[in-house]
Amino acid sequence: MKSSKSKLMVALMAVTSAATFATTAEACSRILWETDNHGVFVSRTMDWMEANQPTIEVRHAGQQYKGHSSELGKTWTSKYASIGMTLYGMGLVDGFNEVGFSANGLFLDEESTGDLSGDLAQVSNAIFVAYLLDNFASVEEALENIHDIEIQQFSHNGHFMRGHYSIQDQSGDSAILEFLDDGWTIYHGKQYDVMTNSPTFQEHLTNWDQAQPTADDVVDGVFPVPGNINSAQRFVWNKYMKSQLTEPSSYTNGLAKIDSVTYKIPLDAANRADAAGVMRGYATIYSVGYNLDQKVMQVRYQFGDAYTHFFVDFNALNDGKNYAIDADNPELFGDVTEQFTQSTGVMANYVTRHHAG
Repeated sequence: MKSSKSKLMVALMAVTSAATFATTAEACSRILWETDNHGVFVSRTMDWMEANQPTIEVRHAGQQYKGHSSELGKTWTSKYASIGMTLYGMGLVDGFNEVGFSANGLFLDEESTGDLSGDLAQVSNAIFVAYLLDNFASVEEALENIHDIEIQQFSHNGHFMRGHYSIQDQSGDSAILEFLDDGWTIYHGKQYDVMTNSPTFQEHLTNWDQAQPTADDVVDGVFPVPGNINSAQRFVWNKYMKSQLTEPSSYTNGLAKIDSVTYKIPLDAANRADAAGVMRGYATIYSVGYNLDQKVMQVRYQFGDAYTHFFVDFNALNDGKNYAIDADNPELFGDVTEQFTQSTGVMANYVTRHHAG
C-alpha cells in the first residue's frame, strides 16, 4: 500500500503536468513576505533565455508620460519618485516608489489586449509597472483605478511580450492583476503572496489547494513538493518554502531569507524543445530583493560571464534627478549607489514633458 505522502506526490505531479503552456517564453517568480517587526519584503527572479540588457533606473516625480502611441494612449504626470529594473531598453518590469508601493511584471501567455476602437485609455504592458509606481501609494488605490485602463502588448524580435502583474504596499496588502479576454481579473488579499507564470492564477491556486500540507507535523524534509522548473511546479515550491519562514532578526537577515526560498532555475537546465526541436533553457539570469520600509534594492546578476551581488540605496538617489546604471555590468559589487550617473534612461521613450532635474 502506498503511503499518504506517495499518494500525494502522484496526485500533485498529475496536477502540475496537466498545465498547458502556449509558448516556451515563460519565466520568473515573485514572493511577498510580511513580517512582524521588519515590514514587507519582496523577491523576484528574472528567468529568461538570453541576456535582456537590464538597467536600474531612478526617476523623479513630476514627469509626464504617454502609455501608448495610439490616440487612446493614457497620459499621466508621475506623483512619486521610484526605482525600477528595465527590460530590452523598452520598459520596466519591477520596482518600488518612494512611499513603499511596489509592482512586478511577470510573463503570462494568456494576457489579452485592449480595444483600440473603444473608449478606455490604453497602456503598453512595457510600462504598466511604471504607470503603477508613478500613480499609486497603496494596493487599494491602484485597484480603485484599474478598470479605467486596458493593456496593449509590446513586441521584441517579432515576439509579443505578455504579462500579469503583482502589486504590494507597506501594509502587506497584495493583489494579482491579469488582463484576460473578459477584461481585468483581480485577486486581492495578503494571501496572494506568490506569483509565477502560465497558466492563469486561478489554476495555480487550485494546484496549491491540492498540494499544500494539511497539518504542521507533515512539514519536514521528506514532504513531497514538486521541484522542476515549469511555472506550475515553481508556484507550489515557492508557496511551500515561503510558508516556513520565521521572523527575521534584521533587514539583512530578512532579505537573505526571502532570497533563499525564491526558486532559482539553474543555468543550462533543460526546459522544453522549441519549434525546431532544440531544447531551450530559461535560467534565472538575475534576482531582485527589497524591503518596502528600508528601500534598498538588492540585485544578484548571474548570466554569461557575470556573477555579481550589489545593492543601491534608493533614498540616497531620490533628489529630484534621474539616474541609471547597467545591471549586467560584471564589475558591480557591494554598494553601487555612487556609481549611478544622471540619465534620462529607458523611460525617456515615453516622456512627453519633464521639469528640470
